[in-house]
Amino acid sequence: MRGSVASVAQDLFEARQRPTPLSPFVFMTDPQRVLDPVAVARALPVGAAIIYRHFGREGHRREAEVLRQVTFSRDQQLLMGHDPELAVQIGADGVHFRRDARLIAPTLWRENCPDWIITMAGLKGEPNYSGDLSVLDGLFVSSVFYSKSPSAGDPIGVEALSDICERLPVPVFALGGVNQRTVHELIGSGAAGLSGIEGLLG
Repeated sequence: MRGSVASVAQDLFEARQRPTPLSPFVFMTDPQRVLDPVAVARALPVGAAIIYRHFGREGHRREAEVLRQVTFSRDQQLLMGHDPELAVQIGADGVHFRRDARLIAPTLWRENCPDWIITMAGLKGEPNYSGDLSVLDGLFVSSVFYSKSPSAGDPIGVEALSDICERLPVPVFALGGVNQRTVHELIGSGAAGLSGIEGLLG
């Protein structure tokens, strides 16, 4: 991996206390902000992970198939955003699920596909999970830093992120406002990796 964001991702990987098969460098697609996810995959570092979120966009099945071909050739991991059926159809590496305190879908699909990489978006505010977090390979906590994303909310900061990493028995991935300027603040936070959109392309 190259570049400062990817370098910090590698530092987090080497320091993470909870093992996970998920790459520490995770790029998230968005139909409104990432017009050509296949081109992005070709530009991302070898060994990165990509979460493909199509939100029902027309033509997403074909796009996912091409993305699977490209990511496979570049030794990149590919997860489908809350679409396990599509993950099965194209042979993806796993699924990234929406927030769910009870972890119903992640638990079900862990039983059905034990070799998958399964992740989930973290609860906002003071997290209180009634489901078993051990079914997850990663919990994405946001927004750590200020982000322009409409769903970001107020940033929680690195101190709160570190507290979550310490308290929750799951590998935590930092999401929201991660870029060349902020990424070095994650070193020593306890995060197992980082994720983002525009900030990971710099």
